[in-house]
Amino acid sequence: MQDQNTREAILEAAAARFSHYGYSKTTIAEIAADCEMSVGNVYRFYANKEAIAIAGVERALTEKAEGCESAADPEASTMDQLRQYMSARLRYTFEMSCGSAHMFELVELVTQKHHDLIRNSDERVIGWIARVLQRGMESGELRKMNAEREAGSILMATAIFCIPIFMQEPLPVMEMRLNDLMDLLYQGLKS
Repeated sequence: MQDQNTREAILEAAAARFSHYGYSKTTIAEIAADCEMSVGNVYRFYANKEAIAIAGVERALTEKAEGCESAADPEASTMDQLRQYMSARLRYTFEMSCGSAHMFELVELVTQKHHDLIRNSDERVIGWIARVLQRGMESGELRKMNAEREAGSILMATAIFCIPIFMQEPLPVMEMRLNDLMDLLYQGLKS
């Protein structure tokens, strides 16, 4: 348990440093000092700064996925569940994007060297959407379709609402556009 707490402390210190100073200007020595531990102790848990950053990104993606999934009321209609989920994704991405001017360094690192993180995250989203679509077909709310394929299409159609670089407009404008898109998607999905 202590090892896990130490890992978390390192990730928290690194996240604060990356957010405030940027990934490229942060050193292992600074992260270690923030954790009140030696540099050698940090290396016991993470091979290098990139490993710390990637572990932090993985943790953030998992938290985002869990938060979005729990934001969708399982008793709501299919489209309401999808709307709740996509709205939560938008808000999470918006908050992360606006919370740090340096976040784009981490986005660049992931997209250039760790595309598997994005693929795994996308697969989780597609799986969740496909399950919701399947339940919608079973209830008669949605037309018959290939749920997995349509889930991938929904992910692509809504990508602009969960990629940090697109977070250039005020949140209410982004939410309005997302709701308009969800209305359009519903017209194509309903039975």
